[in-house]
Amino acid sequence: MTNYIKYIAIFGLLVFIAGCTKDREETNKSSFQILADKEKELNDREARVKLKEIELEEREKKLGIEQPLSNTTTPTDTSSTQVTQQNKDSVKSVEKTSKQEKKKEIQKEITKKFENPTSTVKDYYEYIQRGINESGNFDSNMKKAQKYFPSRNVDKLKTGYRNTKQFTVVEEPKVLSQKDDKASVVAKVKQTQIVKKDGKDVEVSKTLTVTYNLTAKKNGEWVITGNSVKED
Repeated sequence: MTNYIKYIAIFGLLVFIAGCTKDREETNKSSFQILADKEKELNDREARVKLKEIELEEREKKLGIEQPLSNTTTPTDTSSTQVTQQNKDSVKSVEKTSKQEKKKEIQKEITKKFENPTSTVKDYYEYIQRGINESGNFDSNMKKAQKYFPSRNVDKLKTGYRNTKQFTVVEEPKVLSQKDDKASVVAKVKQTQIVKKDGKDVEVSKTLTVTYNLTAKKNGEWVITGNSVKED
C-alpha cells in the first residue's frame, strides 16, 4: 500500500512539472508573437511612408512637365495667329496660377494621408522600451528612436535613458491640437532610474507628463521637433 501511494505521488509530481513547462512555453510563445507583430507594424508603417514619398515625387515631376494647350493655327485663319503681348502675359499668368493650384491640391491630398501624429510618439516609446529591456541592443534601439526625434542628439538621448531601469506608458499619447503640418501630442509616462545616493545605487521613480510638438514632412511622416516635461 505504501509503495502504491509513492507511485501516485511521483506521478502527480511529474504531471505538475509538465504543466508548468507547458505554461512557460505558451508564455514565451505569446511574448514572441507580440514582439513579432509589433515589428511587422513598424515595418509596414515605414513602407507606407516611403510609398507616400515616391508618390509625391512622381506627381510633382508630372506637374512640372504639364503645359497648357497652345493655340493651334492654320494658314487660312489669320485672326487666331495674332496674339497680343497682353494676351501672352495673361496666358502665362493663368499657367502659373494653374500650377500653383494643382500643387496645392496635391499637398492637400498628401495632408489627408498623414498618419496620426500619435503613431510617431508610440513608435518612439517602443524603441525606448526596447533599448531598456533588450540586453545588448541599447545603442541600436536608441538610434532608431532618434529618427522619430531628429532634433535631439542621439548621444543626449542615450545619456537620458542609460541608467533607466523601467519605462512605462501610463497614459497613451493623444492629440492636443493638429492643423495642417503641425501637431501637439501629450502622454504620461513613468520612469524608474538608478541613481547614486550615499555611495549606493537607489531606484528613483518619476511620473511625467510630456507634451510633444510635431511637424509633418512632405512625404506624410510626422517627426518630433521638441517637447516639454512636467513632473506629476
